Amino acid sequence: MSERVSGLSTTGARPARVHFDIVVIVQGHLVIADISGYTQFLTTSELDHANGIIGELLNAVIGSIQAPLAVSSIEGDAVFMYGVKPEDMQGQTVLESVELLYCAFASALETMVLNTTCQCNACVNIKALGLKIVMHCGEFAITEIGGRETLSGPDVILTHRLLKNSIREETGIADYLFVTQQCVDDLDVSSVVAGWSPHVEEYEHVGEVAGYVSSLPDVWAFIRDQNEVKVVKREAWLDLVAYSTAAPAVVWDMLTDPMKRRQWMDVNGVTTKGMEQGRVTAGSEFHCAHGEHNDVAVFSVLDVRPLDYITLLSAVDENVGLQWTDYVIPNGTGTKIVSHSKALFHIDSGEPLPEEMLAEWQGPMAANYLENIERMASMADSAATPAS
Repeated sequence: MSERVSGLSTTGARPARVHFDIVVIVQGHLVIADISGYTQFLTTSELDHANGIIGELLNAVIGSIQAPLAVSSIEGDAVFMYGVKPEDMQGQTVLESVELLYCAFASALETMVLNTTCQCNACVNIKALGLKIVMHCGEFAITEIGGRETLSGPDVILTHRLLKNSIREETGIADYLFVTQQCVDDLDVSSVVAGWSPHVEEYEHVGEVAGYVSSLPDVWAFIRDQNEVKVVKREAWLDLVAYSTAAPAVVWDMLTDPMKRRQWMDVNGVTTKGMEQGRVTAGSEFHCAHGEHNDVAVFSVLDVRPLDYITLLSAVDENVGLQWTDYVIPNGTGTKIVSHSKALFHIDSGEPLPEEMLAEWQGPMAANYLENIERMASMADSAATPAS
């Protein structure tokens, strides 16, 4: 939908005509990441250091934003974002992309605390800063005013009002993600939020707004404290690369969605086990049925870092195992898909196969999996849609 509306500015001696262009009206998700403790921090700290610290933290959040999220505006101590979920993308992928905003913030905050030796009020009080995120889904207009894009509509207003809430008082959680019931329904993530804290706010002219609260420090602690299990380039027996024009989140969705995995692996069917509240985590399994007799190959997830990498282990023959890591790497406006595999090994002993056997397996396995990830890249290209 496109509509052009003109407005007249009456400031100054000579009024200037400003054009208001409604570019499109869309259904999508709205997100605000707001630094808490901002006002007190600025008013009790040295301005030059305080502004520098806030700027670094905001840059950390902004730097972690990727499609389907896009920045709408910077609002002092907050970043306002929006997105339109690509067709068939898992809601889990969208939620994880929002959670990673906090992980980027927390990582930057921890680095500042560890590296500073300054004893000014601003540097001493860095740890008092936090981040709260609210997320709502609804309809909004993307409008161009005087050459700048802005969002408008009742759901935009509601999203901003959600920042004024009683979550901290009622739950004790200072750094949180609050997702409205509307968003849970639109993204189909009821299984993901099943373990979160239900919460209801009430606003004048709106009424009750129900949703769910997650503790973001718990998310960060879980990711930070996991032992990394990944195959790196220096130890790779197979080193494969493919490229997609789609954003990393779209490619990541291809890696973790069982239905999409069935397509790009060209197997008969894929089921999962060990999902943690609807999410793929370490300990999850993909059971892939293939061949004329629907033989099942089990792919065990050893480690997973959302929108970064996933490490899997599978038996490719009797007592022969393969461990590999698929990486999703931003590449301009698209994605570089990198797969590093360790040499085939005896499952019972962990020892690599003899060199002559490795040489026999290497070419066919490389060709087969490269075909798979190139098929995945092509599927991601087809599925990708612009955030706006």
